[in-house]
Amino acid sequence: MTARLAPRRRHSLLAGRRAAKLALRHVLPGTASRSVRILPGVLDQPVVSGGGAENLQVTLSHAGSLAVAVAHAEACPIGVDLDLPSPEHRAALFEQTSETERRLAAAALDVDEDRRLITLWCLKEALSKALRCGLTVPFGVLEIASLVREGQGVRAQFVNFGQYVGLGVCTAGPSFAVVMPRTVAWTLADGSDPMTTTAQWLAEAASRPPIPIRTAHPSGRAPVGTGPIEGLQVVVPAEGFEPPTP
Repeated sequence: MTARLAPRRRHSLLAGRRAAKLALRHVLPGTASRSVRILPGVLDQPVVSGGGAENLQVTLSHAGSLAVAVAHAEACPIGVDLDLPSPEHRAALFEQTSETERRLAAAALDVDEDRRLITLWCLKEALSKALRCGLTVPFGVLEIASLVREGQGVRAQFVNFGQYVGLGVCTAGPSFAVVMPRTVAWTLADGSDPMTTTAQWLAEAASRPPIPIRTAHPSGRAPVGTGPIEGLQVVVPAEGFEPPTP
């Protein structure tokens, strides 16, 4: 399927697929990657089957040679998005955001306009993935109601979907967003701040040059974390999303 794509697009698509398999392997230890299938749904969303992955799904995103994926229970919808700022996309992104959203971003993010716009885009696209509708709805339906600075990122609430919360991380390279139910907490086992850790992962991964696709990881196994994985620059969360402790 990927053979007919341009090399850069093929690299990005394979990075996303690899990140998704790693995320699933993290919650299904001992499962062979080849036994799990990730196929496109009717809206091109990833659909997981096989390998004991019943009631599990994955959300993923890729930009250039970077990719991120989160495996989650079907009962706990999550969406992620990852993208790179580009001045040539400024006009299009401006049209897909409201004046209120741009004002909120300017107040919460001390970065240039391109990075503010791409962070807004990531938050809204991540919401569309959590809703499993993708970008088939008017962007106004996904409108952001509030943005509050939180560590190295922002916390977002949405006008029409108060049951969800969005977390956005804006770096000198890519921006990242995750949207999940308000009743779910994002925690790391070592107690570190997830937003800060994600920002560090993204900055580190973005600073590394892409590795040729045919170069295999020397160990033959792909570690969970940030780094070259079978010739791909992949960013995979080392921890999952866990319910808040009572």
